[in-house]
Amino acid sequence: MIHNVSPHHDDKLSPAFKEWAVICRALATGRQDIILRKGGIVEPGGSFTLIADEFFLFPTFVHQSKDHLIPDARDLLNTIDNDRPPAGTVEFRHQIRVTESFTVTKPEDLVALRPRHIWSDAIVSERFYRWKENLHVLVVDVTPVTPAVTIPWNESFSGCKSWVNFEHPIA
Repeated sequence: MIHNVSPHHDDKLSPAFKEWAVICRALATGRQDIILRKGGIVEPGGSFTLIADEFFLFPTFVHQSKDHLIPDARDLLNTIDNDRPPAGTVEFRHQIRVTESFTVTKPEDLVALRPRHIWSDAIVSERFYRWKENLHVLVVDVTPVTPAVTIPWNESFSGCKSWVNFEHPIA
């Protein structure tokens, strides 16, 4: 469910969760209500950890492709470059609140989740089997950030990791 209210802003930006821009778009438009995560390549301890139940979505534009999506969702990629922020910046347009989190330990448990995400079965299976770990499932509510929060790009944001934390308050 998409809520059209402005989120509460503290004097410090909350953590940001890196996700493919196309998945961010699916979450923002209500075509997906869960996030599946196996963890980034450089995750501390080698696997995903939920460090916050509220966070900003940090859209990324690498690794996503139409082959990673179900056919009915490939249209989301047609204009995805329109979601790119200006060069040298990061833009946060949505905030997430996790309402439930759990792990899937058996591939057959993924079947019930099929209608709730746009990832192709092949990419979900690859992530389940390739790392021989559980898949983490986050059930989420999405709130637009109005106005969007734009900050300068920092090299510390790079890399295959789920979380970006901010040490300094955002003006």
